[in-house]
Amino acid sequence: MTIANRLVFFICILLTCYCAQKYKQKSVPAEGPSPVARTAYSAVLNYLAYCVAGFLFAVLVTQVGIPGTESVMELVYAGGVALVISGITLFAPKHKIFLTIDLKKMMVAVVFLLSTATFSRIEAVDVADFMYQVIIYGAMYFVFSVAYIGALDRMSMATIPKFLTGVPIGIITMFLMYLSFSFFNGVFFGYLF
Repeated sequence: MTIANRLVFFICILLTCYCAQKYKQKSVPAEGPSPVARTAYSAVLNYLAYCVAGFLFAVLVTQVGIPGTESVMELVYAGGVALVISGITLFAPKHKIFLTIDLKKMMVAVVFLLSTATFSRIEAVDVADFMYQVIIYGAMYFVFSVAYIGALDRMSMATIPKFLTGVPIGIITMFLMYLSFSFFNGVFFGYLF
């Protein structure tokens, strides 16, 4: 992935975590699920939608082909398939304690952004290789989302300078997490970073 694609990937993780963190627990014992549980639930649904969209994209590109300018049409296919599949996630089981309307809106945006940022950048020889990479990227999204919501909980107790709060500390944390997990690129794809 290029740096721009990584930034979109990180923004999707931040969007997931900040939407789930909006619903903090206000009582002990908690009346609803924790932000970690909300993040995990919505990240699993996003992961599943992303994988299904990746499979449909791979089948569509291999079976139908790409008319016109390939780089543009790949983004159109990726975005269209992602919008259809993420639109289906709006009909996910209605756990109003887990899945609020804000989280559902976030899910449509995140699956769309993840798909358009990664599908056209994956270099694969066949559908199986493409799906292998989609599953790895989706798993990275899920693990980073759950890890970052835990980090957000810890950062809420720390004294952070005003100019770093919010998105700046989020992007820095995402890059540090990515660096710490970058050895998986060597294991799965044969290169670092």
